[in-house]
Amino acid sequence: MKKVKALGAVLVCICLIATMFAGCSKISFEGKWISTLDLSESLNAELDMSKDTDGKYFGEFKEPISLDMIYTFDSDNAYVVSVDEEKFKTDFNAYMEKYIDYMVEGTYKYAEDQGMTREQFDELYKQQEGTTVREGMLKEIDADAMVNEIVSGFVTNEKQPLLIEDGKFYETDDQGNKKSYETFTLEGDTLTINGQFDLEDKPMEDEYGIYPLVLTKQA
Repeated sequence: MKKVKALGAVLVCICLIATMFAGCSKISFEGKWISTLDLSESLNAELDMSKDTDGKYFGEFKEPISLDMIYTFDSDNAYVVSVDEEKFKTDFNAYMEKYIDYMVEGTYKYAEDQGMTREQFDELYKQQEGTTVREGMLKEIDADAMVNEIVSGFVTNEKQPLLIEDGKFYETDDQGNKKSYETFTLEGDTLTINGQFDLEDKPMEDEYGIYPLVLTKQA
């Protein structure tokens, strides 16, 4: 049976466009903003067993999981990014409990296909591993390490200046040359990053499905 897959592929540094210098703008984002990033599709795809070698014993794994990202802007619109780590840890542990349920059920179906009852498989597993099927699978998962790995991909501790020009957020190279831009709308306390475009105004691939990215200002 396959062990839990590595999650590195889903770690995306979701940031507002950083530049080498702060752009002038009448718009001020000073304060804290929260964006809830839905990780369900990416994480579920990494953990799903239905398309693997033993996939006939598993259905598609579908469970919700999200991460609250906190953008803190200063008066010059430079920002840092943190996450609500305690909330995510609680949510992720509950998510992994669902995954263990999923894995145990698929394992039992595999055993039944080999001619064993669930009780017989439990006894055999305990003789060989000295524990229950569920406890054995839990030992294979280091949830804290997985949480730390995911969280580290989103945190930005060093202040990132923001270039705002012509109603767009611009990404630049080390020399300050524009490379691409993101469009946004600001309605009251809601900032929506709509999409990313190249300098010829062609939409860039949204590989991880992050757009639109919605940020809500906190009181």
